[in-house]
Amino acid sequence: MSKYSDMHRYDLIVVGCGGWGLAVLKTLRDLDFDVLGLERGEICHNLRTYMPGMRVHSPLSYIVLDPDDPLLKEKGDEYHSTIEELIQSYVDFASKNEVPLKTHSELRDIDGLRDDFVLTVSERERQTQYRTRLVVLATGSYDTPNLLGIPGEQDPAVQHFFGEWRHIRDQRLLFIGGGFSSADGIVALCASNEVLWVTTKPHPEIAKILHDQQTKWGQPDAKVVNTEILCDSRVLSVANRRAQIQTPDGERQWLFDQCFMLLGHRPDESLLQRILGDDRSHDETTFESRSRPGLYLVGALAKKHLEHIGLNDNLCPGNEGVRHIEKVIDAIKTQLNHPS
Repeated sequence: MSKYSDMHRYDLIVVGCGGWGLAVLKTLRDLDFDVLGLERGEICHNLRTYMPGMRVHSPLSYIVLDPDDPLLKEKGDEYHSTIEELIQSYVDFASKNEVPLKTHSELRDIDGLRDDFVLTVSERERQTQYRTRLVVLATGSYDTPNLLGIPGEQDPAVQHFFGEWRHIRDQRLLFIGGGFSSADGIVALCASNEVLWVTTKPHPEIAKILHDQQTKWGQPDAKVVNTEILCDSRVLSVANRRAQIQTPDGERQWLFDQCFMLLGHRPDESLLQRILGDDRSHDETTFESRSRPGLYLVGALAKKHLEHIGLNDNLCPGNEGVRHIEKVIDAIKTQLNHPS
């Protein structure tokens, strides 16, 4: 690919334009810093890989960025949006606030030091380099699926992301995993298919997940039918569309048409290795990388379960995400105003 260098030096470049990245960009742009966001796909790329039509588990007030968001005003603080509604909210937020960003710009590497980083970025059919004083990584953790290390888990019949589902009918479906992704997928598909759910979790934990779907996740009509649940169990193989399962009562086998192995995901390890090496730690007060001063980690890269964003305490009182954003912004302001 051809190379093109943008010799302009930004104050800050944010890599990843999901909720966290947009929040940082908007806040620093409002402080008159020269910022740019880079997104490898469209805005909220990771969210676009979620199950279509799913209800977001956090109430809208915890994840929306704009206190004047039209959906928030129409539906109220406790509304659970669909994934498509949330993405549209973020897209509208970026447009309304004229957040400076470039989509289809995928980070390849970062060279240089604090106050003079050089980012190499793939942009469609060319390679571009950007200079910046500071960098924020907000790339999330939905790149690489976790695996079990068992035969067959890379077969075409085994899916590690839950994509389009409405066409799936009259099939035998195997779900592996004990999280909300499995629960959401099973509720969506069980009425029209035969389902086996295998999880290492005990029955009380699975019962709580299903209860929370109806009471906390905005899905009061969620029902599990045509489904057998094997708790305290593990899958030994999924080769040749035949599941070999170790249960408390012994081994059993189950033939399936499709398997959804939904065991969670992790960030792009090869990218993080190039940028941070083996040290992924960060200062808990500033969220600055310990191995790469001048580079800040936000959102899932800093705290895996810190999902609640919130740009101000009025929108979401007591929200830990507000404190996270404030710490990052304060540290960046200090660095930009008083460079080393």
